[in-house]
Amino acid sequence: MFGFRARWSEDTSAGLDAETRTRRTFRLDLARGVCRGILTSGTQTFGLFIAIRVFQAGDMSKALIGSAPFIGMLVSLLLVHYASKSGFRKSVLGALPAAVCGVLLFAAAFANTLTTYTVCLVLAFMALTSLVPFLTAIYNDNYPEDQRGKYFSRSVLALVLVSVIAGFLGSAAMDADLDNYRWILVTLGMAALGKACVVYAMPSGIIENGEHKNPLGNLKLVFEDRNFGYVLLTWFIMGFANLWTLPLRVDYITSSKYGIEGSALFVALIITVIPDLMRALSTPFLARLFDKMNFIVLRMILNLLFAIGVGLFFLTKDPYLIATASAFIGMAFGGGAIAWSLWVTKYAPPGKVAAYMSVHVGLTGVRGTIGPMLGFWMVNQVGPVNIGLISFSMMIIATVMLIPEIKHGRRKRGPIPAEDFEPIEPK
Repeated sequence: MFGFRARWSEDTSAGLDAETRTRRTFRLDLARGVCRGILTSGTQTFGLFIAIRVFQAGDMSKALIGSAPFIGMLVSLLLVHYASKSGFRKSVLGALPAAVCGVLLFAAAFANTLTTYTVCLVLAFMALTSLVPFLTAIYNDNYPEDQRGKYFSRSVLALVLVSVIAGFLGSAAMDADLDNYRWILVTLGMAALGKACVVYAMPSGIIENGEHKNPLGNLKLVFEDRNFGYVLLTWFIMGFANLWTLPLRVDYITSSKYGIEGSALFVALIITVIPDLMRALSTPFLARLFDKMNFIVLRMILNLLFAIGVGLFFLTKDPYLIATASAFIGMAFGGGAIAWSLWVTKYAPPGKVAAYMSVHVGLTGVRGTIGPMLGFWMVNQVGPVNIGLISFSMMIIATVMLIPEIKHGRRKRGPIPAEDFEPIEPK
């Protein structure tokens, strides 16, 4: 055990020049993107599809599965705090949750009851997303500041292309025989273990020791850095409007109560294939904008793309219009994934990236945990059309709130003190 501890506490970036660190991280991150692409087909589509079609899941199970990745993000706020006391390197802290995810997905493959399946899947998806702050810290350390979007976008491309292929193959397998769902879950488990291996191999330093004794102490950054906190507020509004519709989109085109009842192939096309193809096409261009453009303006553009896509999705039962809505959502995710994963590197002081990211990821976890549960309740009260209109309105409000922040959109590192921050109240 002590041998493992010594190995896990070894700084594997020491002695490597910047170019070598960048090149090695980039190659390993491409492999991570391939593994994550397979897993994305599970978190976006197959996990919930199997629950509905195989286990006849009710609203509570569907909401828990839909919320699970975001519960993991919420847990990451605590995980970063306690991990900062471990003395382990960041790559180890990123690899361990991925390995746990793999084991739990294997267990889900052999579950015979809805309860067992739900528990295993929820815990697996929680583990999968809890590692995000550690990965962002590695990117911050190993990628040049003005090229992070470019390098990260390549792994995003690998992710989305593999996700498209996995979506086609997985849906075809289950359309041929629904019992093939066990092999789908086994494949997802193998991808999670593969991700753990490549993250573990990334060059990284030791996690910085946290300043706070309170596990929620990093939340003070929202108030200490008011500019950061205000952007997080607008992101919370916009993100909530998006995230509470994620599992609803699957349910809307899968469940019999809405009159669409799409096949596994149709669901995979709408939820995974079309958005991911558009994401792949838009990512290189939007990655360049992230590196060069005013970040707040870029965020506003992405908000508007999301608003059009989500608003249109629930207004129709026409498959072509739903596909068009999915295309807009995919374009938005092309830049959204880069902005979400890397924007704190434009704000956090050196050594604080994991702490800043844990706050951002944790708040994403809050809205992603509450959102699907509230969404399944709300859709039964007001119907899918009104859900789309409410989401559209919230996204527009969040975009308008960002207008006074444009002047801070090119900010480079370090907090703006609260006394120097004068947000203009949105009218």
